[in-house]
Amino acid sequence: MSILQLAQRFGFTLSEKAADKACAYEDNATLADLKLGQPAQVMGFQNAEHPSAQRLMQLGMIKGENIELLRSAPGGDPMEYRVMGYNLSLRRAEAAEILVANQPG
Repeated sequence: MSILQLAQRFGFTLSEKAADKACAYEDNATLADLKLGQPAQVMGFQNAEHPSAQRLMQLGMIKGENIELLRSAPGGDPMEYRVMGYNLSLRRAEAAEILVANQPG
């Protein structure tokens, strides 16, 4: 199964209307934009065909999953998130590929 097929299976497809935009979400919020303790919900990827997209999906970056920034290193890279009941550390570049919808709180 290709990465694109896997992304489509988990709901990470772009609509035709949004295909000409840089991404499918209006606010362009990514994991890298979250503030400490701010909850969010995973909405998709900037580029579902990127080689790391499949690995990130296996690690819990599935559409609709809740996520929260726990802490970051002094230089801001890597960043630690709580997702699916465990802590996951990602580089800022990886986090910038994951689109989120901010949740109040």
